[in-house]
Amino acid sequence: MSTIDLNNSIFKLKIGEKKMLDLHDFKMPKLKEEDCNRDSIRKDYIRQECQIAVKNLMKNNFTAYYCDSVTEARNLVLSLIPDNGIIGCGDSHTVFALELDEELKKKNCVAIPHTCAVNNYAMEHNSPGFKIIGNKEEMRDILMQYLVANVFMLGANAITIDGQIINIDGTGNRIAGSLYGSDRIIVIAGVNKLVKDLNSGLDRIRFVAAQMNNIKYGNDLVCNISGICKECRSDQRNCNITSIIHKKPVDSDFHVIIIGEELGF
Repeated sequence: MSTIDLNNSIFKLKIGEKKMLDLHDFKMPKLKEEDCNRDSIRKDYIRQECQIAVKNLMKNNFTAYYCDSVTEARNLVLSLIPDNGIIGCGDSHTVFALELDEELKKKNCVAIPHTCAVNNYAMEHNSPGFKIIGNKEEMRDILMQYLVANVFMLGANAITIDGQIINIDGTGNRIAGSLYGSDRIIVIAGVNKLVKDLNSGLDRIRFVAAQMNNIKYGNDLVCNISGICKECRSDQRNCNITSIIHKKPVDSDFHVIIIGEELGF
């Protein structure tokens, strides 16, 4: 097999009869000088996307806000909670990240966690994941106050860029509290919950949120084994009830806060 002599003038690159420049004679800028502040650009991008979603949520009649940080969001949430209030809290690691307990105590508020929103069936069957803190009559009263609280707080499994809110529940106490009953509803979500559209939101829930919740609760389901939702029929599945809030419900005081940080599942 013949070889090509790259030094042969026949194979040297030319422009017309002129040889190409020998770049070794020139001082090129260092690659690192071409670098940019990625963190700053990413922060601006996050703010841009969140503000677009907030604008569209407002078009859908929600009262919507963007906060750069958890600290800013915490202060905003506290400003929306009345003193001496009863606060229902859906299962949300975004809400937990705000670390509201001490501030709510200062406001003389009582926060009811989702684990205490126990119906009769769950109480009688001692269902895992719930906390029984009273007798049957007292637990019924706690459940009712959870669902008709002064403020109900929860996260979102996904929020579409055009301003729709998607949640999927296993039991339904979180979704129930998010729809009707409370004086004020506050949805809080990190930038990682923003999605292109409803289908992308449902995909996010199946591929991310549901599987992370399965790990949290120790559920050994097929989606965590295969990485793909198989629409299983397991009694452990946490994808039993889906709500999509397209627009603000009539006669509701509905607030949505999007935070420029990754939070929750």
